[in-house]
This record gives sequence, C-alpha cells and structure tokens, in this order.
Amino acid sequence: METSNFRVWKVILALLIGLGIMHPLLAKAEGTPPLTQTANHLLSNVEQIEAGDTSGFAVKTDGTLWAWGGGQGSLGNGTTMPAYTPVKVHIDHVKQVSSGYRSTLMLRTDGTVWSVGGNEHGQLGNGKQSTDIAVEPHQVVGLTDIIAVSAGDMHSLALQRDGTVWAWGGNGLGQIGNGTLKNALSPVKVDGLPTIVAIAAGKYTSLALGNGGEVWVWGLKQYKGSNMHEIRKPTQLAGSGEYKALAIEDDEAAALQWDGTVWTWNNYTPFSSEATLVRKQVTGLTDIVSVSFRSAVKADGTVWVWSKNSKEEWIASQIKGINDAIAITRGTRNQYVLLKDGHVLSWGTNEFGQTGLGFTNSAFELPTLINNSVTVTIDGKETEMLVSPLIVNQVTFVPLRGVLEKLGVQVEWDVKTRSILATKGDIHIVINSLTGQTTVNGKVVPSEEKPLYVNGSILVPLRIIGETVGADVKWDAPNYSVRITQ
Repeated sequence: METSNFRVWKVILALLIGLGIMHPLLAKAEGTPPLTQTANHLLSNVEQIEAGDTSGFAVKTDGTLWAWGGGQGSLGNGTTMPAYTPVKVHIDHVKQVSSGYRSTLMLRTDGTVWSVGGNEHGQLGNGKQSTDIAVEPHQVVGLTDIIAVSAGDMHSLALQRDGTVWAWGGNGLGQIGNGTLKNALSPVKVDGLPTIVAIAAGKYTSLALGNGGEVWVWGLKQYKGSNMHEIRKPTQLAGSGEYKALAIEDDEAAALQWDGTVWTWNNYTPFSSEATLVRKQVTGLTDIVSVSFRSAVKADGTVWVWSKNSKEEWIASQIKGINDAIAITRGTRNQYVLLKDGHVLSWGTNEFGQTGLGFTNSAFELPTLINNSVTVTIDGKETEMLVSPLIVNQVTFVPLRGVLEKLGVQVEWDVKTRSILATKGDIHIVINSLTGQTTVNGKVVPSEEKPLYVNGSILVPLRIIGETVGADVKWDAPNYSVRITQ
C-alpha cells in the first residue's frame, strides 16, 4: 500500500521528468503566428491597452488589470519576475493604466491613483525616493477626482476633473513644470496652464491638451552641457490646428487633429541649430482615430506606422492583415493593437516576455493574438503563479516553486552545480539544469526534457500521468488549465 508521502512524490516526479502536455496553441518558427487559436482561450473583454518600456497592460471591462513582460520594475503582481503571458495585477476597479520606463500608474473608478514599480526619482508619489521596487500597488496620497494619468520615464502626471494637472517624481530637467529643478516626492500642481483635457508624460518633457484643442509643452528645451540645460516653462505649440489626442516618446511627440491628420514635432534638441516645436504632418495619414508613437489606427480599422525618408519626411505604411483595430499603443520595441472584439494583437521583441505570447522566442515579427495564461489547479484549488507557465516545443512547463511548494516540498537552487534540490522527508531529488539529469536518492531517472531557467525562474515540464502513479494530471482544454489531483 502506498503512503501519502510516496504518492506525493510520484506526482512530483511526473512534473519533473514528464514529456509534457500536448498544447493546442503552438508557435511556429520565430516571426510567425501560432498555428491555431481558440476564441475562449484568448485574452478578451479588453477595453484599454498600454505599452510600457518592456511590458504590456490590458484593462478589462470588469475592471481587472492584466500585465505581461517586465524586467525593469514590477508588474504589480507581487514579484519582480517577468511574465510571458498575462498575469492579474493585484488591484481591481481599474479605469485606466499608464506605464513608463520602470513605474506604472493605475486610475481606479473612484478617482484615486495607484502606483507600482521603481521609485528612484520619487515617481511613485509615496513621499519617498528609493531604489526599492514596489511589487504591490499603493495609493498616491493627496489625489482625488482624477480622470487620467500618464507615467513617464522618471516622472508622473495626473489630470483632475477640474482641468488642473498634477505632477511628481524626477524634475532635473523641468518636466514637472513647477518652476524648480528639484524632484517632487508628492503631487504638485502645474501652474501656467489653461483648463486641460488630456496629458502625456515623456522622458524629459510633458504634454497637455487644452480644452480649446491647443497643445502645451514643458520640460527640457535644449542640452547645453555642464548641467546648464535650457528648460521650457509651459509653452503653447504654434499652429492653428485643433487637436484631440497626444502621444510622446523621448524627444518626439505627436498629436491627432480633429480632421484625422497626424502632426509631429521635437520637444527638445541636443543641437542649438535644430528647431523645436515645429510641426510636420505625417504624409499619407488621414481618418485617424487612435495615435501612438509613430503608429496609428484609421477609421477603417487598419494600422499604420511611419518613419523618415532620405529627405527627413515622414512616410506612412500599412501593417498588413489588420482590419478591425480600434486603438494602438507602442513601447520601446513593441506594439499592441486593441481589436473591436476586445482581443489584443502583439508583436516585437520578447526578451522579458513583453509580447505576452507565452513563448521564449527572442522576437515576433507578425501581429499575433495574445492568449490567457494557462492556470494550474491542485486538488481543485487554483494556484496563483508569480511566474506563468510556458509552452516550449509542444511541452507545457510550470514554475518549480509554484507547484512543488504547494505539495509541501522544500525547493532550493544550488549555484555551484546549477542544480535544483527538492526535499521532503527522506526523499531527495536533484535536477541538473545543464545536463537535464534527474536523480532520486542518488538513482538516475530517465528524462527527455531539461528544466528551463528563464529570467531568474526555474520551470519544469509537466506530464500526463495515470492513476497507476498515484495522481492524475490532465489538460483541461475548455478552461485552459492544468489540473492536478492527488
């Protein structure tokens, strides 16, 4: 008769040495989309998307916030570990999200603002300036009745319902706009602005859209060396056009005009000979309804991007194959598109999983639909994973600690041998991450798949096992879940 301890270890061995569950959503070669995707497995019911530096975010219609990628700070799910598929951020009733280089702002439906991530410039607005990374969302004190937020590289902005703008965080180049070059650890009001209806925080500058359709810019104007940079107070962008949306990235900015055209300009320059705040129209773009950094969505649902030709003119080109887009957002090297049906397309680099596609490919060249994360339940109880499962070469891998520790197993990482040490009672398992060799109490156990070591996390292959080994591990396709029953 098997003891309960022995039955647990048979489950563990199945997790460590199995062939893995055959998964219905598999990736082809790098740069190509998955073979098939089932609608009920897709990230859905999304109403707002946001790109951080190496992360992506989605606000659902139920007010939940989902995130993927990471690598620079924290997504807000209790860890600094990157996520290769969407994970739930520990906050609810979210209306809008905005993410910058290392920090993220969340606006709740009650008008309060919450922040998470890096705080080396005070951009979290918690009254402190620290290299510590906040892994859980915390409220920004002193802000109420807020209707929009924007996270920059080093500073943060919030728009109050009365049209006033509040700023905090890094201010070494005047991006807060309060007349000083001192960081603000709590929100301060930006003076010199009319009634504002939209905001955008960049790297060294800030933008605001007035209720008359005019654009205001402040922050760095020109590098001059020796910390003698020229700083711009809130200044109105020249031109007679009336605008309705803003976008900003580093020194460049863009605005969507009410007639559906897109105009760009430089906010600052390292060279005295270069002009700033001089508008240039993006040739060939009309009927635009959503704008981001060098990318836009037309009213017909097509997606367009633009770049400069040899004459320094902006030339637009269409991203083929997308015809039902309603919004777009762009990070440093990634783009996300929100579709009419509430699904999200993603493409770009993937070193931290920022495509959200659940694969370890370094990049994806073609727009691909983002799936939900694979969930894992143990004895009917869903287990929250700080690191989401991955699918590699048709094998599902689960985080070692996330599963084994739920089974009462002590897990350690031996740096010298680069091995996983798992212990419970008098049973000892050693898994060498380099060779893939697995031993139980010194006896070698055959293994066809090596564990994965991805951005500081160890994942092991999962296998379908029968009742003969004391437990049942099944792929629950309708619920997109792995179910483990002891």
